[in-house]
Amino acid sequence: MKLLLGLLAAMPLRVSYAAAAVMYLLLYHLFRYRRGTVRDNLSWAFPQKSEAERKQIEKASYRHLCNLFMEILSSTRLPQAEMADRVSFTNPEVLAGVTNNFDKQAIVLLIHQGNWEWILHAAMFKMGISVDPVYKTLHSPLWNQYMLDARSRFGASPMPIDRVGREVIGGRKRKRLIAMLADQAGPKAAGYWRQFLNRPASFYRGADKLAQALDIPVVFAKCRRVETGRYEVLFEEISLPPHPADPQRILELYVLAAEAAIAEQPETYLWTNRRWKKTPPESFFAEQKTATTVTEADSVTREINP
Repeated sequence: MKLLLGLLAAMPLRVSYAAAAVMYLLLYHLFRYRRGTVRDNLSWAFPQKSEAERKQIEKASYRHLCNLFMEILSSTRLPQAEMADRVSFTNPEVLAGVTNNFDKQAIVLLIHQGNWEWILHAAMFKMGISVDPVYKTLHSPLWNQYMLDARSRFGASPMPIDRVGREVIGGRKRKRLIAMLADQAGPKAAGYWRQFLNRPASFYRGADKLAQALDIPVVFAKCRRVETGRYEVLFEEISLPPHPADPQRILELYVLAAEAAIAEQPETYLWTNRRWKKTPPESFFAEQKTATTVTEADSVTREINP
């Protein structure tokens, strides 16, 4: 397997994209890889769109997935400068501003959209600062080590999600950006539950707690594909110290930013992920019922007292 991955990674990008086109035909039409999951996810996320519109997004997302797979493989051998050339940062001054020109840490939240792996290497090259990604250990030891090697290739220090607290606290004086793909499914009991793309979803309580405890600014990085193999990133402030008294507000703002980014370019999001497979705890439904009752009461009050 490692030999095959090495051969695929060694191909020039133009050949990689040709291979990705063949991969799309096999993955989508022949093997029908997770097509049921993708269609279900899209139907929940975009109920206002027609079936034909969702089908168009579905096909385009598989094409992007195959291109992304080849791009991730290529990140193990491409020069850092080439990846940086293919990723433009629209407003790096936002990050520079919240970090005192990169003199202190910031948490950068991303979603599985565009090419998050190239963003890591491009940011380190263009901004001259370490970007340490938080990762969730993969089930396959081979793939887990493969991704760790790729992400640490230019000096980044990936942090496992179950140790991120102590890693960030221990290295709180380091000048670095902490990158979190925060749209991964969080735990059922201890996660932050809210509606995400019209369905209940759990999020890890890491970014919000660390930001509040250590006064770390939080920024969202929105990745948009400009054309095949080229991306642009826009930074948006989520929360700056002093943070809100309720740390969950940080995650709430992140989810709103994520939904807006997905709506803008849905075909570049990772729809094959079984993101909503966990059932919310009863407390979530109780909170939703209470919130609905309060909203209805406010509506009645406005009608009585316009």
